[in-house]
Amino acid sequence: MDFRKILALCLLPGLLASCAAPPTALELGVCRQPAAVTVSYFDDPNVDYGFTDLRCADLSAWDLSDQAEDLLLADFDTRTRWPERLPEAFRPAVLLELGKDPGLGLRALHAQGITGKGIGIAIIDQTLLTEHQEYADRLRLYQEYHSAAEENASMHGPGVASIALGETVGVAPEALLYFIADDLSGKGSARDLTHYAEDIDRLITLNGTLPEGEKIRVISMSVGWMPDDPGAEAIEDAVARARDAGIAVVCVNSRDPLLEPWMGMGRAPYGDPNAVEDCRPGIFWEDSLYAGDYRGADGSLLLVPMDRRTLAAPSGGGEYAHYASGGMSWAVPWVAGLYALACQVKPDVTFEEFNEAARASAQPVSVTREGVKYPYGKVVNPQALLEALAGSLAPAKDPE
Repeated sequence: MDFRKILALCLLPGLLASCAAPPTALELGVCRQPAAVTVSYFDDPNVDYGFTDLRCADLSAWDLSDQAEDLLLADFDTRTRWPERLPEAFRPAVLLELGKDPGLGLRALHAQGITGKGIGIAIIDQTLLTEHQEYADRLRLYQEYHSAAEENASMHGPGVASIALGETVGVAPEALLYFIADDLSGKGSARDLTHYAEDIDRLITLNGTLPEGEKIRVISMSVGWMPDDPGAEAIEDAVARARDAGIAVVCVNSRDPLLEPWMGMGRAPYGDPNAVEDCRPGIFWEDSLYAGDYRGADGSLLLVPMDRRTLAAPSGGGEYAHYASGGMSWAVPWVAGLYALACQVKPDVTFEEFNEAARASAQPVSVTREGVKYPYGKVVNPQALLEALAGSLAPAKDPE
């Protein structure tokens, strides 16, 4: 046999450990550092985002003084270059800073030492910007599968990671991050949930090797599915295996009794992220509330922050993006982060107990429109929830 072929065979195990073809068993560490993305779609003639996506855009020569309504619904970031002429009602620096607050009194809890320290949060999502300052020092695992291994950093991966455990914008700023980047494209690019099912099983196996004080307690997946979707049975079986192994799983699945009550909500543009009176219906579902189609019209859903969030951006390790309108993708990691805090104050807590405490301590909210009152859910109260679980908020002893 040719010497080069022999050498290639000897090197094959190492090659298989790369991101392009990762091993079945996960190994701690960062397999690759995906490139940051600084492209603006604003000036791309092939993409029509209007004023909805202004990230990395150079608007310095524009006159936007009459665009307040559109700008308050636009996404932008710390690389957006603004003109001198902006509407008085649009203050991007203020919006950016307000959006960094995870809300609902969490920063006060962080000051008390309730930070999720030593609690593992696993996320399965799109490609991550691994070096972002919000989580880089607590990134214990980064592995990629399928086309995610060929992609630059996405906006989604850094966003969900920073919501769950970002150092300054996250719910659990001292939790540990285990991240798998994957896609849901199957044969012929059809959506295939078996990819995520396999990832869940990999995380279950990995967790059996982790020392106490670094265990994964919750998996966050900002994905939903219907029963007839390809791979639906496989992912539901994997979720059940994870729960049997003591790992909670949070995803977008309103048919799951453990996840059905959770919903994301909005906030007044310049409202206090910690004030219930500044909470609003979520931008993406507000119209359905008034039309009578909202599934939480009885006021039973548990509401967490979703809209008007400032998160880690894919454009650089110190860059941030403000997303005016969120989706359940932003609500899922927020719930996962809150569960990590619950695991810190009550190490043997179950997700069922967590749900019960959240329901019992949440505050009902409603909105009045044209003289009609619309209940739309109950805002989660993290301090009351954690006190109900722990009896007090003296944090659990740090892991040895």
